[in-house]
Amino acid sequence: MKQYGLIFLFAIVLGTPFVLRAMYGTVSAPSTDALQLVIITPHVEGIRREFAQAFSKWHQEKYGQPVAIDYRNYGGTSSIVKFFEASRPLYDQLGTYKIDLAWGGGDYLFDSQLKSEGFLQGVDFGKDFLREVFPQPRLAGLPLYDTASPPQWIGAALSSFGICYNRDALKYLGLPEPKIWRDLADPRYRGWIVMADPTQSASAKTAYMIVVERAMVDAVKAGRSEDEGWAQGMGQLRQIAANARLFTDSGASPSGIVGNGDVAAAMVIDFYARATIEQVGEDRMGYIEPINATAINPDPIALVKGAEHRETAIHFIQFVLSEEGQRLWIVRAGAPGGPSRTSLRRLPIRKSVYDHPENFVDKVNPFVSASDFNTSNSRKKTFGILGELMQYSMIDLLDELRETRRAILASPRAAELDAKLGLFPFDQKEALRRADLLRHASAVDRMALERQWTSEFREEYRRFRQEAGQ
Repeated sequence: MKQYGLIFLFAIVLGTPFVLRAMYGTVSAPSTDALQLVIITPHVEGIRREFAQAFSKWHQEKYGQPVAIDYRNYGGTSSIVKFFEASRPLYDQLGTYKIDLAWGGGDYLFDSQLKSEGFLQGVDFGKDFLREVFPQPRLAGLPLYDTASPPQWIGAALSSFGICYNRDALKYLGLPEPKIWRDLADPRYRGWIVMADPTQSASAKTAYMIVVERAMVDAVKAGRSEDEGWAQGMGQLRQIAANARLFTDSGASPSGIVGNGDVAAAMVIDFYARATIEQVGEDRMGYIEPINATAINPDPIALVKGAEHRETAIHFIQFVLSEEGQRLWIVRAGAPGGPSRTSLRRLPIRKSVYDHPENFVDKVNPFVSASDFNTSNSRKKTFGILGELMQYSMIDLLDELRETRRAILASPRAAELDAKLGLFPFDQKEALRRADLLRHASAVDRMALERQWTSEFREEYRRFRQEAGQ
């Protein structure tokens, strides 16, 4: 038995590097003459594998050499930012981050974090190239690539946001299929919602910001201020969070939990929902984007400053934006021009691809269906602090928030008190003031502010429970 145990332990030690490689990175071509390319990305394994294989084949045919892609997958967008921040000394010493491309994670990550911090390098593809790929450079008001010259990031795909739901769970709860964000605040969903932590997932934070922005638009249409609408949107998120069973660390997790039937619904980015539906079937799971209340954003790719394999990296960007590369996003696996094994179910950003929808796994065209509503930089000024405010008021106090709403709904004053819970205790102006305090605070002062603000929300919930019991 001891001998077998030693053999087993040896096998674990020998196999661990291969397991880690499978989890955190893949190399597309083991050929000794293959060029190298290093990409940091939050994309799932299916996307990484399919594009690595297709690009290496494309590069072999076009330039005479295959390419071995080393993907670095450290987690969500916050992990990517932390990687670059921690690697500054490496760049200062060597002039490189040992990364060639950043790929995926949303336009906020690229425009407001990676670009603004100087981690990216612009590429001049020429105006003819941009006009060919982006004859319509904006979609519902949002630019599809960086407006700097040369652009420091370019959209590689499109993302939208909506609600995924489990049909069996809804039937069990006696609930209709959700249509709008506010449906998830229905008390009958209590314990049957899952949400992603916005401090860990940019896609989740974007979805939550959309709820707030829609409330701001509605407030203005009703003759009220955007600030008041902001507080109503945050309050709506608080009511939804009161129904949450848990917050996950990853934006990819909620759709899988919904697919398993452990919860009834979640707010998700479109391709996570579609990928799960592909696995469990449309008879069990559905996905809907609230009409005039969702956003369509570019999901970028960019050259990293100091890229050691610059030419190959630029070739990869060109492939991703080509008709051939763009069709990988949406054509059914196994069909001509599609992925080999996994349908990726994402939205191409190149408008011309939608002119030939043969073998599309999803019959959609965002250039036709995009509404007048979309996310707006003027309305998303609090995006940077949104995650922290949700953390202090909802995630860290989730048990107290759930108990508070339960007490409110059991009270004779339920309607009055629930309306108060659905209005955040301060408005956008105060949120921006607090964001400025956090931005300039030392580590010690930041911890003190976090404790203070969490205590304020805890006291607010205590008062609500006290009023409910009167």
